[in-house]
Amino acid sequence: MKWLNYHHLYYFWTVAKLNSFTKAAEELRIAQSAVSLQVAQLEDFLGKTLIDRSTSKKLTLTEEGQLVFFQAEDIFRQGRELVQSLSEDSLQSALRFGAMGSLSKNLQIRLLRPLLESQDFELSVDVGDAETLLARLHKFHLDAILCDVPYAHSEGEPLIQRQVAREPFCLVAKKGSMSLADRLSRGGIYLPARSNPATSEIQSFLEHHHRGVKIQGYIDDIALLRLLANETDSVVAIPRVGVEMDLKEKKLIVLHQFKGLYQKFYLVLRQKGNRSKTILKLLHQS
Repeated sequence: MKWLNYHHLYYFWTVAKLNSFTKAAEELRIAQSAVSLQVAQLEDFLGKTLIDRSTSKKLTLTEEGQLVFFQAEDIFRQGRELVQSLSEDSLQSALRFGAMGSLSKNLQIRLLRPLLESQDFELSVDVGDAETLLARLHKFHLDAILCDVPYAHSEGEPLIQRQVAREPFCLVAKKGSMSLADRLSRGGIYLPARSNPATSEIQSFLEHHHRGVKIQGYIDDIALLRLLANETDSVVAIPRVGVEMDLKEKKLIVLHQFKGLYQKFYLVLRQKGNRSKTILKLLHQS
């Protein structure tokens, strides 16, 4: 296997970034002929022409040159982040969270507020499914995950989970004077996903108190449940946090709030490491 010479790549990247061999030579503090030689050696190694030399008016990258430039951008960005992340002064400066796509944005803001209000941290939040986020956490691409399902783990696992919040389930609908029974008979109801432990309890409640109600669908997304509550005539079963702004603005009303029935939310992160300690401290979970 042949290894890429990153000095050659760096010289090409500098030329492409500055759009000039002359400016690149000045920044690199070497002769322009040396820069040209390094770029030519990279082209020989790759077997591709990266710079179109048919015109002398301005520096133009070929299609392959554009591809190499964008790849180099990513490579050197990661290099800068690696050095920065391991430096003593900025070891904790960037915190990378993952969040399940179905998670309430209101809840994310509430839980992450200490980080959002801090001037000491650069926060990034990537959205994805549980399997993908867990894989990224294991590979150190993320520092922690916010999710609404418990993480199945064993004592030997390098990850831990903390319950960081719980929100009561309620039945909501657009503002109006009709009773819960009337709304259910006319518009039916949308429920959380069948896999959600709360769904079976909500269905038991409906069978006991409102038999024959039409279930319009099972939705594994709090944001979509909120939209259905606002845009349809159906009743929606949802954790209260998902509609707290709509309730405050009186766009929606609570027709029934369940006692002892909650959607639980979790923080998953590595058991050891300074980043985990920082996150737990900031989120008041230590």
